[in-house]
Amino acid sequence: MPHRIKLSLPLNNSSVKRMEFFTYRMPPFLNVMGALYIVVAAPFLISLLREGYWRGVFHQIGVNLKHVWIAIIVALPLILLIINYLDIPATLAVKAMDTYTHSYVFWDFICSCAEGGFVGGVLFTLFMSANYFKLNKLAVCAKLSLMSSIYAGLANAVLKFLFNRQRPAIGLEQWHFFAFFESSVKNFNELTYAFNSMPSGHVISTVAAVVPFFLAYKLKAMRVGLIIWVLMVAFSRVYTINHWLSDVMVSSLLGMLIGFAVYQVNFWRIEHHEN
Repeated sequence: MPHRIKLSLPLNNSSVKRMEFFTYRMPPFLNVMGALYIVVAAPFLISLLREGYWRGVFHQIGVNLKHVWIAIIVALPLILLIINYLDIPATLAVKAMDTYTHSYVFWDFICSCAEGGFVGGVLFTLFMSANYFKLNKLAVCAKLSLMSSIYAGLANAVLKFLFNRQRPAIGLEQWHFFAFFESSVKNFNELTYAFNSMPSGHVISTVAAVVPFFLAYKLKAMRVGLIIWVLMVAFSRVYTINHWLSDVMVSSLLGMLIGFAVYQVNFWRIEHHEN
């Protein structure tokens, strides 16, 4: 059953806006299944490392960044403008939208489907199925996708620790970064959730996982479906007040960068199974 939670959003020094939502909770048996999946998938993950799917990714990311340095210079001020002018309006807009649609439970469920453990389980199942039916290209893509999501998860953990940005569910202070250095923030739980907004782990991992499939398959319907899923995950993180609009935009760019690099260094594996 969904549980009601209250989110306090300080609008300014003299007023506080109360926000109430329902939040979806995954059934406990799914957590048990997830633990079993980890045990079963352990040999698969070890083989993924032994086969060298991870090699050269950091170098390729560096090469790609050098090629798009002008775009990075242009993107940085745009992100700052989004933080300053769009983050708070977007957060308030989705709250107003929920007043009419009452669809928080649905979008929170989408968030749950983009959890790292769930995505990993889906990719592992996809690989096992493709391997059983001798769909070699699909099996390789599943491996690339999982490798991309792992790299994205690592990048997400490091950047969250560096930025320590306050989530909109805690307060409407979009410029509240680097909470780790504040003497008032002493609770570890605050640093692992309340001040853990940028980037969005759900979005960066989802985008990174989708990129190899998007590049390997030219089917229009498949590509459209992948784009729709990414947009749904990104929107769900803003709708549920877990992230700012700028968080999901930065995460999308990082996810594309990581997924593309993993695909580039392993492209020969895809090409081998196409010939």
